Amino acid sequence: MTRQKASRSTPQQTSQPARIAGKLDKNLVTYALAASAAGVGMMALTQAAEAKVVATSAHIVVPINGGVIQFDVNGDGIPDFGLSAGEFVDTSCCAVRPKGRPPLGGIAGGHLKVIPAQPANEVAVIEETAAALPPDVQIGAGRHFEAGSIMMAGIIVTGCGGSSQAYGNWKGTHPPHAYLPIKFSDTSGNVHYGWVRISCTETGAIDFNATIDGFAYETVPNKPIVSGAISGPVSDASLLAPADSLGLHVSPAASLGTLALGAPGLAAWRKQEDSEEKVI
Repeated sequence: MTRQKASRSTPQQTSQPARIAGKLDKNLVTYALAASAAGVGMMALTQAAEAKVVATSAHIVVPINGGVIQFDVNGDGIPDFGLSAGEFVDTSCCAVRPKGRPPLGGIAGGHLKVIPAQPANEVAVIEETAAALPPDVQIGAGRHFEAGSIMMAGIIVTGCGGSSQAYGNWKGTHPPHAYLPIKFSDTSGNVHYGWVRISCTETGAIDFNATIDGFAYETVPNKPIVSGAISGPVSDASLLAPADSLGLHVSPAASLGTLALGAPGLAAWRKQEDSEEKVI
């Protein structure tokens, strides 16, 4: 007798995913997009925070024949650069002229120099004298820097008629309130670029009257800065116009909601920064 096997029917299993409720699904998608945008915003904010320009207001008069007036660019208590203005008058040559020849009337001259206070610090040079830059010019590794005492401007007056010869980038019709490009090392040996804004005028025949209006530097080593930049990264820096007072940028905190907007939110935050800049 043959026993027949009972047939068993096994239900087929399906791998179709269960559908999430529509409202919950929508909320999850919205949350994911916001989180992703916030991540992008935080990344952009981090990149922007990497570069920071620190500006310092000043009013330092450089007296004639008053020696080297030093100043500290990065506020670490160590002087970085100094300025010196001087003049001289020499009339001794009047007494040594041969008979029958008119006297020279003496020689007089004046100068303005920048003297790095530390051996590793340097000044950008154009045609053998310190550069005098207008606003919005990049200062970085592409420029020619030199160490040691650098002439900014000079003048020599000779003869009875007072014929004179002036030289240097800071004489005459240089940019008003021009920017001196600088390069210096911090206490860790890191190189930073910066600028010094100087008002320089010629008075009398041989005097250069100079006042240091302020200075700034880029906190990120080896990163360039633009002349007149007082805040933000180089790509988004507020510029100090020559006629303006030196200001410090006060940055408000960015909210999570702003960051959640991603790049548009960051742009709005930067716009808010610009509108809340304070002048000291």
